[in-house]
Amino acid sequence: MPKRQLIPAILADNAKQLQEKINQVEDLVEYIQIDYMDGKFVKQKSNFTSKDFYKINPVAKPELHLMANNPEDIIEDWILAGIEKFIIHVEAPTDWKRIQEIYEDNFIKLYLAINPDTPINKLTDKMQIVDGITVMGVNPGKGRQVFLPKILGKIKTLRNKFPELNIQVDGGMHLLPTNTINQVLLAGANEIVAGSEIFLSADILNKIDELYEEINK
Repeated sequence: MPKRQLIPAILADNAKQLQEKINQVEDLVEYIQIDYMDGKFVKQKSNFTSKDFYKINPVAKPELHLMANNPEDIIEDWILAGIEKFIIHVEAPTDWKRIQEIYEDNFIKLYLAINPDTPINKLTDKMQIVDGITVMGVNPGKGRQVFLPKILGKIKTLRNKFPELNIQVDGGMHLLPTNTINQVLLAGANEIVAGSEIFLSADILNKIDELYEEINK
């Protein structure tokens, strides 16, 4: 089983909010995940750019969740901005040959994200360029959604098929009222991406300590 990780998900409306949220957690964790939406793959649109992110230069290692069509058109701008790990959706229109070229030429890490209703066979022909899988616990685009338990079987299947692969779960990750974090860890996930569970907490430091305690049981 790969190493377990806690990764705060940063869903920001603009560059100012992006910096504020990064500043809240960058000294407390090893990784942070930036959500970027193009207004096409999902209705929501991020009002910041790779140039905005470059100015922030966070302490924690950044990864970028691209909820965007044709990610091959923008991924290189984000590489120049300092991102070395990308999550792209199998459901998005994508030039996979170009993605493979970018992957091989730039030594980045690449995760494939799969939505709750997407069958895992959609991943089959792309596994040669994959460092991990992101299983969405909710439908992408909005925060504070309810976790969809049907993904637990998908996680179990992926873990049985790929025992050494990083399996990340993004969306609906909470300790209360239902401990969905424990559920996905037991199913075989090793990376927990949490957004509202962290950023809506009155004490972010204490919340992150609680989450680390949970994932390291």
